[in-house]
Amino acid sequence: MGSDRVLLICRDPIDVDEATALLNEAGYRVAKTLIVKHVKNPCYLGRGKLSEVKDIVKKLDVKKVFVFDELKPRHVTCLMKELRTEIIDKVLLILEIFDLHAGSKEAKLQIELARLKHQLPLIRDWLRRAKLRELPGFLGAGEYVVSAYYRHVRKRIARISRELEILRKRREIERSKRREYGIPHIAIAGYTNSGKTTLFNALTNLRKPTGTELFTTMNPKTYAVKICGARVAFVDTVGFIRKIPLEIIEAFRAVLEEITFSDAVMLTLDVSEPDELVLEKLDSSIRILRSIGAVGVPVVVVLNKIDLVPNPDRIGSMITKVSGYLRSTELNVVDIVPVSALKRINFDSLKDAICRAASVLNSSRHRMSTCLG
Repeated sequence: MGSDRVLLICRDPIDVDEATALLNEAGYRVAKTLIVKHVKNPCYLGRGKLSEVKDIVKKLDVKKVFVFDELKPRHVTCLMKELRTEIIDKVLLILEIFDLHAGSKEAKLQIELARLKHQLPLIRDWLRRAKLRELPGFLGAGEYVVSAYYRHVRKRIARISRELEILRKRREIERSKRREYGIPHIAIAGYTNSGKTTLFNALTNLRKPTGTELFTTMNPKTYAVKICGARVAFVDTVGFIRKIPLEIIEAFRAVLEEITFSDAVMLTLDVSEPDELVLEKLDSSIRILRSIGAVGVPVVVVLNKIDLVPNPDRIGSMITKVSGYLRSTELNVVDIVPVSALKRINFDSLKDAICRAASVLNSSRHRMSTCLG
């Protein structure tokens, strides 16, 4: 965890708040923010912006430059060579925050695997440039040292992948055992800090840790309770982020499988945020659900934190906007329910929606068993 002053570079002003929150979560202090509309190759920044950044780094004594984007290896090496400071991109920052909250062996292995896979192309680029003698001094660790480290990283990636596969199979066995008892699983999914764990606690009467920190939940939590006259297992899952990098999804696929293989999904949104941001996060969440194959199952969209919305008319307006957006998607939406998980407002309506989702699920299973019979 760092305490360095950093320069924040974003491509879109709408990203500034999220990027700043991520940096604060990792312990960094933003010295200055710079908006870069256009990306130039091979150094990401054009000559004018690069010169501006050099001046900022020098004048403000910036220790690190954070770019809220997925940088290519050539961008990183070029920026480090030109700016003579550490460069952090979106992927590395997210992994750093994940590492702060990781508690289980599986989470730590997933984070290390994602970090190594992200760094491997960069090391490969360093090796290529070292052979060409393009990296003297600051980045020039020497061709032999870089080559040896590259081989070490590849071996480590292979070893971690084997360990994670064992853990994944173990999780799959545990999931199969739970299903043998006929208990439907409903995953509580959605954007980070949307109140998923608070919702999980309210439905299960547990007291799992919650907070304003990002990514409080790093490992899925499952607990079964009686609802609709039967037992239902709720699964609290790791939070999404807007425009989540693909390699983060890949690294945490074993954890995200808890959503993929659930019988229904409660897609949670923080309705206290501006309408535009709510819809953007809804879009991001749907894209992630689609990318992990979690489509077709019954979905209850939960508009959480209505206790923080002073104008009741806005809640109705938000329901209309979300409903309109969802009509253009392939989601099997059962209902859209506004609630406050913290104060348990409108929970009867939420439980009714969950029961309808279970009913849809049971009808589907009955049709399938009839076809098979």
